Amino acid sequence: MDFFKAPMNTASIRNGDLIELLNKFSDLVQEIDVNEISTLRDMTEVGDDWYTSQEYCKKIMYKGREHFGFPEASHGYELRAHFFRHDDKVKQVEYCNRGEKIVDDIVMYLGAHRKALSMVYPAGGYIGWHNNANAPGYNIIFTWSSEGDGHWEHIDPKTKEHVVIPDVKGWQCKYGYYGTYDEPDKLLYHAAKTNCLRATVAFVFNSDETGKRMAEHVVEEIETA
Repeated sequence: MDFFKAPMNTASIRNGDLIELLNKFSDLVQEIDVNEISTLRDMTEVGDDWYTSQEYCKKIMYKGREHFGFPEASHGYELRAHFFRHDDKVKQVEYCNRGEKIVDDIVMYLGAHRKALSMVYPAGGYIGWHNNANAPGYNIIFTWSSEGDGHWEHIDPKTKEHVVIPDVKGWQCKYGYYGTYDEPDKLLYHAAKTNCLRATVAFVFNSDETGKRMAEHVVEEIETA
C-alpha cells in the first residue's frame, strides 16, 4: 500500500505514547504569553491576506528556481534557541530548553532523520507560500490548534488543484513528500494561516526508498492505538 498516494495526506493519531509527547508541547505553547514574546513584536502583522493569497502563490511559482524554498514571510515564532526571544531572559532559556527537549524526544520516538521546525503561530499568524525545494524528503507534520480555526493549503503539483485541509481542535497529523525543482511532479507549494493559537512540529525522513519505507512504518505506528 502506498501511504503517499496524495501530495499531502492525513493520519489519525491513536498512539498513546506519541499523544503524551505531543501534549507536552501543546501544554508548553499554551503556557507562554504571546504578549511577552519580543520575536513577534519585531514582525509586522500586516500581510497574512497577501502572503497566503493565490496571487502571491502565483508570484512565488513564477520565480521558479529563484525561490530558494523556505518561506519569505511568516508571522509566528520558532521555539528554538536563536529563533525565540522573550522579554524575560530566564523564561526564554527555560522555554527553549523545554521545547527542544520535547521535540528531540519526538524525533527519537519516531526515528526521524531530522526535525524540520517547531513553529508557533498566534491568532492571525501565517506562513506564506513556499515549496521547501531546498529540503526534500518525506515529511510528517503534527499541528495543534486551540480552536481548529485555521488551515493548511497546497497546490497539487500534478493536477494544479488548490487543496485546503482545515485544522481541527487539538492535534492533527499530515504527511507527504517535498520534492526538488528536478521533481516537478512532486514540487509542493504550500501555506498556512490561523485565527487562533496554533503550533506545528514537523519531522523529515530522507528522500530515498529507505526513507519512504521508514516514514510509512511511522504512519502505521501513529495510527495504532
